[in-house]
Amino acid sequence: MIERSSAETARRRADAAERTAISQALFAPLIRLAQQDPDMADMLRKADETPVPLDEDLAHLQRTDSRGTHSETTATLDVRAGTEIFGIPYHFEWAWHDPAGGRPFKIVVDRDNGRVAIDGRAGPKIGGAEDFVSARAGFGVTLQTDHVIAVMGRAYRTTDDHYTVGAGFGGDATAEGGTDLTVFENGNFIASAVDKRWRKRVSNEVDVYSSDGFGPGAVIDVFWTMRPGNTYTFNVGAWVYADRNDGLGNTWSQSDIIANLIFMSVFR
Repeated sequence: MIERSSAETARRRADAAERTAISQALFAPLIRLAQQDPDMADMLRKADETPVPLDEDLAHLQRTDSRGTHSETTATLDVRAGTEIFGIPYHFEWAWHDPAGGRPFKIVVDRDNGRVAIDGRAGPKIGGAEDFVSARAGFGVTLQTDHVIAVMGRAYRTTDDHYTVGAGFGGDATAEGGTDLTVFENGNFIASAVDKRWRKRVSNEVDVYSSDGFGPGAVIDVFWTMRPGNTYTFNVGAWVYADRNDGLGNTWSQSDIIANLIFMSVFR
């Protein structure tokens, strides 16, 4: 999962770097003039001292400390007919971030109540990574079958979404987040579906967003064929992406999601 996501992020950041280079070249003369102007320098100083409107919903969020009440090893189930429903706690939990970027500011993965929370921050002004953060976390179940069967997977999810982005002349900031489903056969990726809850990119402005509470995710499906002798892992997770490129003044991005991953289902 890490390798696949990291490769996609690297491709996307390479494309964005070309656009950023053009933008910075266009703004470079204006930036040099502004840096030489005393009034502008005073404005930038005051702007740097202005607090960023951060979301702090994750500040005191902790995981339930009862990991010993259920098995930490994955179980193997047999999907044969009809519908299989998988509830909390799932077979396993997982969390990771793209090693090419920074660590998330905070991450909570609570298998006991099916909750994932990720606060990804980019930019020194908000205590974040120097350039970008891409982080994911979630849960999964392990499946096997004794005959060939075509199946569809879904998961019911609710999320509380937040972001704040800010960038001055010649800079930009991007925030994204959402949930997704992935399926692997013997450890090899075979299917996925993404519910992108938000994406915001700014230049020369500041933007703040909050969903003001939990809302249900869009209906997304994954389809695959199960075959005897293979092991399948069906995962549901939440993800955030925060990126920034410097310009004139501070640049920052915070992507913040709290996701309740309530149940997973597999239909024949």
